[in-house]
Amino acid sequence: MLTAVAFIALGIPIGFALRKNRAVVHAVDKLTMWAIYLLLFLLGISLGTDDNIVSQAGNIGIKAFLISAACVAGSALAAWLLGKVILKGGFDER
Repeated sequence: MLTAVAFIALGIPIGFALRKNRAVVHAVDKLTMWAIYLLLFLLGISLGTDDNIVSQAGNIGIKAFLISAACVAGSALAAWLLGKVILKGGFDER
């Protein structure tokens, strides 16, 4: 854990110093997306090799769907309330 925090703490000042170099920012964005894809792929392999998770896939899938649907509905409700109550009708009133 300390190693991860150290890498983040080291990366912040380096990123701050290089933030105006568009080539570096573009390269880091691409590298970050490919790193995420690789991590998701490895996570899929890890889940696929776990017999306990594979045997409960149907039950886990239903729960995951219900949680996801509730999150989407809650976000949509919060956005609607933000538009109606806080912003007084929407963004196009200027």
